[in-house]
Amino acid sequence: MSSPMDAIRSMRLQAVRCTQCGDARWSLFSSADPAKPCDLCGGEMKPERRVPGSGPAKLLHERRSAPARSPLTG
Repeated sequence: MSSPMDAIRSMRLQAVRCTQCGDARWSLFSSADPAKPCDLCGGEMKPERRVPGSGPAKLLHERRSAPARSPLTG
């Protein structure tokens, strides 16, 4: 049985991220154009390295249901 994530993994999504504000622009059907400035701040756009669905098919455990950790500082 295929999951919705399998469909996302099979696509070749293209994305660019703003180097100033961090906004991302994704394109499902063509490559995102890094030459176009950021829509929010006008900053430079760079190709995004991460791709949706590139993580494991099934997580070992759900982070949101895990108990809270103790603080690192005392």
